[in-house]
Amino acid sequence: MIRTFIPNILTLMNLLTGAVAIVMALETNFYIAAYLILAGAAFDFFDGFAARLLKVSSPVGKQLDSLADLITFGLAPAMMLLALLKQYWTGDVESSITQNWIIFLPFLLVLFSALRLARFNIDESQSKNFKGLPTPANALFIVSLVFLLQAHPLWITYEFVIPIIIVFSILMVARIPLMGLKQFKGPQKIYILILLSGSLAALILFKFEAGVIIIPFYIALSGVKTAFSKNNNLHQK
Repeated sequence: MIRTFIPNILTLMNLLTGAVAIVMALETNFYIAAYLILAGAAFDFFDGFAARLLKVSSPVGKQLDSLADLITFGLAPAMMLLALLKQYWTGDVESSITQNWIIFLPFLLVLFSALRLARFNIDESQSKNFKGLPTPANALFIVSLVFLLQAHPLWITYEFVIPIIIVFSILMVARIPLMGLKQFKGPQKIYILILLSGSLAALILFKFEAGVIIIPFYIALSGVKTAFSKNNNLHQK
């Protein structure tokens, strides 16, 4: 039946938008690349929604979804950052070895995205909440970082950019608890509403640069939620 293919078609559209976003990133058309990554995120949401609605989820669809996410939320944002750094860092150092390799550091994000997605596929404890930063959230941060650095080129330094790449690579595979957004009930819905309100305010004020505020806010809010949950559990014992 045709309905069994609908979720996979949406997943392939996610993959396609990610692939085209990479081309746009290489041509430094960052706005188009960003819109394509956002479109990929929409397809990523609706493929899961369609699978649940039509009750046609499958192991193949799950694996295909991860492959698409690696391209759209792993490689495409990394290519945006690489293309930007290449403009400023190529020929900016004396060591030829550094000059040849330092601009490829954003590929670290791709490697850790792959590891993150592989772990997610076999970790049943992440059905409602997450352990480590999800790849779409990491992509949002990196895309916004590109626009932030483009607006403030004096910040495009090794001391500023390299630690960010390393930290956000590690965050994707760190076992830190982060709240999911699908379970909109109980105390969690309050945190989700706070996150959505803060995200909306950030988008209005900072537009494409909002992700560098939204994602740290999401991580901090998840930490507050975890701390309160543990505190409540201790009082109930």
